[in-house]
This record gives sequence, structure tokens and C-alpha cells, in this order.
Amino acid sequence: MKAALVGAAVVALAGGAWADVPRVAVEDLPPLPAAPTDGAQTQLAVVAATAVEEDVVVGAAKREQSLGNVASAVTVLTSDRLRRFGYRTVAEALRGAAGIYVVDDHYTERVGVRGLQVLGDFNTRWLLLIDGATVNEPWNQFAGVGWDAPVAIDDIARIEVIRGPVSSVYGTNAFFGIINVVTRGATESPRAWGRIGGSPLGGQASAGFAVGDLDHQLRASVTAAGRLGDELTVPALGTIDREADRARSVAVSLVGVYAGAFAQLRAYQRHRGLPFAPYQSVVGDPDTTATDSLAMLEGGYTRELTSRLVATVRGYASAYRYRDALVLEDGSGTFTDIGDSRWAGVEARGRYALVGGDRLGLTAGAEVTLIDTESQAYYDATPDDVVVVPKAFSLQGLYAEVDARPLAWLALTAGVRADRNSILEDRVSPRAALFASGERYGAKLLYAEGFRNPSAYEGFFDDGIQFVANPAIGAETIRSFEAVVWARPRLGLTARASGFRWTADRLVEQDTVMVGTETRLQFANRGRLQSTGAEVEASYRDAEGWLGFVGGAVMKVEDGDGARAIGAPRWTASAGASSRLLLGRFHVSTEALAIGERTTRVEGERAPAHVTWNLTLYAPSLGGFDATVGVRNLLGTREQVPAPEDYDRPSELVPTLPGDGRELYARLGYRY
Repeated sequence: MKAALVGAAVVALAGGAWADVPRVAVEDLPPLPAAPTDGAQTQLAVVAATAVEEDVVVGAAKREQSLGNVASAVTVLTSDRLRRFGYRTVAEALRGAAGIYVVDDHYTERVGVRGLQVLGDFNTRWLLLIDGATVNEPWNQFAGVGWDAPVAIDDIARIEVIRGPVSSVYGTNAFFGIINVVTRGATESPRAWGRIGGSPLGGQASAGFAVGDLDHQLRASVTAAGRLGDELTVPALGTIDREADRARSVAVSLVGVYAGAFAQLRAYQRHRGLPFAPYQSVVGDPDTTATDSLAMLEGGYTRELTSRLVATVRGYASAYRYRDALVLEDGSGTFTDIGDSRWAGVEARGRYALVGGDRLGLTAGAEVTLIDTESQAYYDATPDDVVVVPKAFSLQGLYAEVDARPLAWLALTAGVRADRNSILEDRVSPRAALFASGERYGAKLLYAEGFRNPSAYEGFFDDGIQFVANPAIGAETIRSFEAVVWARPRLGLTARASGFRWTADRLVEQDTVMVGTETRLQFANRGRLQSTGAEVEASYRDAEGWLGFVGGAVMKVEDGDGARAIGAPRWTASAGASSRLLLGRFHVSTEALAIGERTTRVEGERAPAHVTWNLTLYAPSLGGFDATVGVRNLLGTREQVPAPEDYDRPSELVPTLPGDGRELYARLGYRY
């Protein structure tokens, strides 16, 4: 009987009933009774459940949608893929998504997409969400995706990489796209777990528990990581001792669900050495550091008011602090910058089915956020001579989106959001999409506009020494056009191809201005980038448990003068494969990540093309234990990444910075 039911589910999925089947985590599927024919059917059920999981997107419109009907090009990274390939951070997982690349300059890990990335950006143009809560803070809009992320990789059920502006729903920061992290619920997690891992560069440990069922659950986790550092060499800076590259971080979370109510508390702190010495500080000094801390609290309630109307209300409050200490080269001592931000807000939204089924629906909402920031700067030798720059403001947003399906094969979406900023200009952000789809093939035409308000640091920071505020600064804007075709020719196989043109204007970049007789740094709207190109990706999983993916993008990225943009690759590529369970014990997985040559700020200097090859062995079940052994960057060649001007010296420019070399690592976990 069970075998018949599983077979029926597989047939239904293969026939296209993708959005109507609930998501099931691969590892949580119940075993079937032992029988000669049950093995193949169980594997088919696993493939079917994974296909459902990869087809559902929740972050693009604040509601569940299928990939064929979401107004963006989306990649879903499942927990099974995260574990098989041994990813330890969100950043490591993102590198395998088509068109995505990550720059690690030993300060933070910065995400680029389709050749677009502003040098030195702290992921301010990506909106990072964890279970719907925004991580980007107002002072610097920082969003960490490495060991500075407020979520452990072991907590993650899926990562949605949503490309393109989504300001029509979220407002500011959803500029290049959204990284939506969905954590594992109690029904997807073991009751308790712990893991420890390490490599010559450092180690990490995590633990957590989860109790309850789908509608009533409590879960918590804690993760700590330490980096011992790496010996680094930069021609313009010399050889830097590993002590200056040390870092440590800790992140904790507590999540509760009771019927329609949801609450989460997350916090992290990261302390990082700055080996490459920004802003004329001493190269390799272990006392040149940066520390940032975040605490975020969110609660909400969702209720089905009628058979056609679902309403959600949520509130949130967060606090953030950044502090750096720069031991200056000129012998004047240690210069300290401090940035504080506190913010709180409420949002109410609803989804109303104007016509039954999915024929015509309306999603609408309103959001209000109150923000208070403060910047401080001083020399440690004269702490009483401090510069303090307070700035308080508020944001208000109204949004609405209509989705319609006039024909079985034809659907459309149109939405708009109006945002008011109490100290900057107001913005209106539209989005529209047209979908044509059958059971196995489809196409999408997408248009969207977005914006990003400058952070309090970019717009108003004035330390009296290096930086001066810019009262004329305004919002960045972006406009995107995209055509997408997709296919699911058979169960377990998906493919997508996109053609795109993105134009980002008024980008905030660091500039120099004269203040009296002194040269100061100032942020200004002076950048423009346009990316035109194509992107493809495909993934495959069969009934035996083999898994594979491939993706890539080619693009032409130009600046405002029509020249090739600094730091923009002309192509990126990724591919990976994972074996079935060999000897009934372990998977062997490998991936290759490649990026093309990039220009730098120094004329004639290039960051060469680079290939990263990773290899992982993962044993998911060893009597309650799981084990991972892997090698990252097996070839050992360090990637050279374009450097921002922060690291230049008075007498020499720094064109590139080195990434990590070969790293052998291991992890051991236990769960019950």
C-alpha cells in the first residue's frame, strides 16, 4: 500500500503538480517496508521530494511561489547539497550558484553577481534575510555571509539566491538581489546535535536542539569559530605574519513557533584582524582590528481570516555596533571609529484571492521603521577629544502586487512600492513579469526597478580627520530587463537560461575632496555600471542518489564612460558532482569554480583568471555520527582579487590581494 502511494506521488510530480505537494526534507522521508521492489521506489520518492523542495521560493514576494512563476531568476541551494559539498558558511555555498562570485579580502566576504560588484562593498546591495528578518543594519548596511553571518550552516534548510532588484516588495537594499536563508524546523532537524571541525587555518564548533512539531516548536543553536590566520604576501605590502589575520566569532539563535505565531532571537559578534591595513594603518599589526556585534529580535503572527484572506503582522527590533582600531603608520597612535545603530519597526500585510484558485490575487502591505544611528571617532591618546555624529530618521513603505492567470498556460505579475525616507528623497519601485508555461517547459519576461539608500556611514560620517560628510548624497538606482526560459524535461532534471541587461546608476563610491587645504575622503553618487549578458544553469539528481549541477554566465560590464568596469569578470562558471552513497556509507563530491580575468584600479595590472577545485567526502550516518573530510582549493593557487583604494599606501597603489591557499579540513558531528 505504501509503495503504491509513493508511486502515485511520483507520477503526480512528473505530471507537473509541483506547487501543490508539501516540501519534505530528503533525510526525513520515512523508510518503506523492506521488499525487493521498494528500493527503487524509495529513491524515486527522494528525488520527487527534492524536486518539490527546489521548486518552491518564499523570499521573492513574501509568499510561496513556484520557480516558474517567480519574477526573478532564482537558484535554490538545499540542505542536502550544503552537506554533501561540505560547505561551512553561506559564502562557500553561494560560490556554486550560476553568475555568483565571492571576493574574500580577509576583511569580509563580498558577493558579486553577473559582473556587478562595487570594490570594498560590505554586501550592502544584497538584502540578507534569515527566516524573513532583515540582517542589513542601517549604520553601514553590512550583511555578513561568512563566519560573520548570524546563522550556522547546520541550521539551514535552504538558501534562495534571488537575482535582480526586488525593491517593489522590500524597499532599500534589495538592489542586486536577495539572499534568503530559511532555517530548519523541528520536523526537519534532529532532537539535538553537535559538530566540531578544524583545519590548519582554524576551527569551529556548533550545537543545537529542536523539540516539537510543525505548529508548536522550540529550537536553539550556538556556533563559535576561530581563525588562526594565514601567512600572506602582497608585493606592495610585503609578507604579513599570520597573527595579523586572526579572527573569532560566535552566533546564537532561539526560535519558537506556536500555532500561527513565530518569534526569533539572533545575535553574533565577530572580531577580525585586518592584515592588509586599511586607511594608512600599520601593515601586519595584530592590534589593527575590527569588531562588530548584532542582536535582532522579530515576532509575528499569521492567520487565515477567511478562505480567501490570509493576514500577517510582525514587529522587529535590533541593535548593532561596529568598532575598528587602526594603528596608524604616521606614529600618531591608534585611531578608533565606532558606529551604533538601533532600529525597530512593524509590518502588516495580507494576501487576498480575488478569484478562486490562483486565477487572480492581491498581496499588499505597509511597513514603518524608526532608526537611530551614531558615529564616533577619536584617537586613543585623546579619548575626550571625540567627534560624535548622531542621525535619526524613519522609513515608511506601502506596497501592492497583483498576480493573475487568465489562461492555464499564461500568467502575469505587476507590483509597485512607494518608500518615504524622512531625510532623503522618496522612491517608487515598480516590477512586472509575464509567464508562459506548460507542465515541463516555460518562459518569463521580467522588468524591475530598485534603489538603495546610502547608509548613515556613507552619508553623514565626519571624523574631522579623514572623512567629511556629503549633504548632497542620494539613493542609488537600478533597472533590470531579463528573459528566462526553463525546462524540467524529466523528474530530477531542471535547466534555466537567461538573457539580461542591468543598469545601476548613481552608485555611491569613495571620492576625494578638498576641505580648506586638506584632502578628505567623501562618499558621492558618481558610479554607473551596466551588465549585459547571458546565464545558464542546470541540476540533476537520479534515483540512485547521484547529484550534479553546472552553471555559468558571460557578460559585458561597462562603467559610465563605456569602458570595461574595474573588477568585473567577463565570465564565471561552476560545476559539481556528488556520488550516490558508496558502500552504503559515504558520498564523494567535487566542484570546480572558475572566474575570468579582472581589471584593477592600477593601469596594466590584472587579477588573473582562477580555478578553485574542491573535493569532499561526506558520511551522513555512522551510528548517530556524521563525518566530513575535504580539501578546498586543491590546486593550491591563491586567487588574486581586485583591491579597493582603502589599502593603498602614499607611495604605492595596491592592485590585488591574495585569497586563501589549499585548506584540508574535517568535521565530526553527532545527532539523536
